[in-house]
Amino acid sequence: MMLDRMEGNAELKSSVQLMLAARRLTHSVLLVGEEGLGAGFAARCIAADYLYPAGGAPAEALLRGECCRAVGKPGDRDSGHVETGIVREAISVAGMGAGGKYLVSQVKAMRSEIFNTSLSAEGRAVLLYHVEKMNEESANALLKVMEEPPEGVLFLLTADSLASVLPTIRSRCVSFAVAPVSPEQCARYCAAQGVDKKTAALYSELFDGHIGTVLAAAQDEARTAQVEKALQLAKAAADRDSYAAACLLAAYEKDKAGAAALLTDFRAVAAAGLRQSPHAPVQGIAAQRALRLAEAAIQRLGAQVNPKIVLSVFAAKFRAL
Repeated sequence: MMLDRMEGNAELKSSVQLMLAARRLTHSVLLVGEEGLGAGFAARCIAADYLYPAGGAPAEALLRGECCRAVGKPGDRDSGHVETGIVREAISVAGMGAGGKYLVSQVKAMRSEIFNTSLSAEGRAVLLYHVEKMNEESANALLKVMEEPPEGVLFLLTADSLASVLPTIRSRCVSFAVAPVSPEQCARYCAAQGVDKKTAALYSELFDGHIGTVLAAAQDEARTAQVEKALQLAKAAADRDSYAAACLLAAYEKDKAGAAALLTDFRAVAAAGLRQSPHAPVQGIAAQRALRLAEAAIQRLGAQVNPKIVLSVFAAKFRAL
């Protein structure tokens, strides 16, 4: 089964596989796990096993995310439509509005698609990523189809945390937690996916077994460069070198998204230092303080504070670490 390709999470896999084998899987499943743990991959594995029990090319394509996609335009409730993908039996929905918020037009388009189209396959799968980003309007549009879904439709939802999902959605799903694996397991898995063994070991320690984060960081040059800058920033924190930190951060003074992404990786490196990872340049109390500084700075960036001010204050506080 495709779900066997998911590392760790034995209880989740066995529970879902038993339900699939008995054809007793509920029509709505919520997979909860922090960003980078692989909740989206798990959802695609379950969808593939549900639609294609024998595996094959369609199942492989679904694991790669080559399915239909519900899209829309912000501010236009009637702009939603479903783009045809290689796997027609599966539809993915992810936020497209400001901050990744769901558009009601996307949900309406998905709903129309599964009610008004007929396929020869045994069922349909709808993958809804990060449903914590749904507002009440888009959630209400989803509830209309979740309450009385068409025959054979399986909804697979993911979220960063259970508490962040609207209660009306949460109450209609069976929930499973996606857990991190050990850094050793993560490194072995990522190396098997073609990541350099040394890089896999380093990133698995820094990102604490978050397989999706490790793969994203190792397989994209820009992301790899960002992790390297986060390590340099952590070295400056360990040395209490505000000047080095300010120089590094100067390039992000007009790039709020880039600054937030860099600080998120820096936060991960500081957290690794708290776990006494030998790969983290900053350790102990300094790591704890650096972690708090990063969290505060990320919050301020999210609150629309001027990035230049946020980064200047952040770098200046390195002297007191």
